[in-house]
Amino acid sequence: TADHGMADMHNKEGAPDVVHLQPIMDDMLGAGAARVILPITDPYVVHH
Repeated sequence: TADHGMADMHNKEGAPDVVHLQPIMDDMLGAGAARVILPITDPYVVHH
C-alpha cells in the first residue's frame, strides 16, 4: 500500500503537489539529452 494517504498530495492552494522531472533534467543536461520515463502503469499516475 506504500504511503497512500500518509502524505499530503496537494499544495497550500489545493492543486496536486507534482514535480515534473523533464524540465529539471533539461536544465541540468540540456534539452533532449535525457528522457524521463514513468514506469508506473496506473492510469492515475499524478497521485503517485
